[in-house]
Amino acid sequence: MDEKKLLAALGAAIRARRKRAGLTIAQLSELAGTDAGFLAYIETGKKSPSLVTAARVAEALQIGLADLFKETPRTGPGTDYKLQQRFHSMVHDRTPRQKAELMAVMKKLRNLERLSALRKIIGK
Repeated sequence: MDEKKLLAALGAAIRARRKRAGLTIAQLSELAGTDAGFLAYIETGKKSPSLVTAARVAEALQIGLADLFKETPRTGPGTDYKLQQRFHSMVHDRTPRQKAELMAVMKKLRNLERLSALRKIIGK
């Protein structure tokens, strides 16, 4: 998932939970022990909370940390299973240098557009 989309979805989930709880940003930030301005940036997807900050926000909202992520869109772990298997078979008998080169390519493919282009090239 694109980082911007993830942050926007997380921020929207926090905002929705905050509003359901009937809290203002100032009230939630006080309960969570964080800055109200920073929390506003989190809610708008402009800033990324640390894991500790997200946990404090969840605790202040009286929900589990995982509940903040339930509303964020995601792809299932099996969506790229065949591609992963093909990659694994390509890497299996390679030298350490070849493996490193393939891993460098994979890191670049974290971009969904690049991954889509690779799928077109390999026919999947």
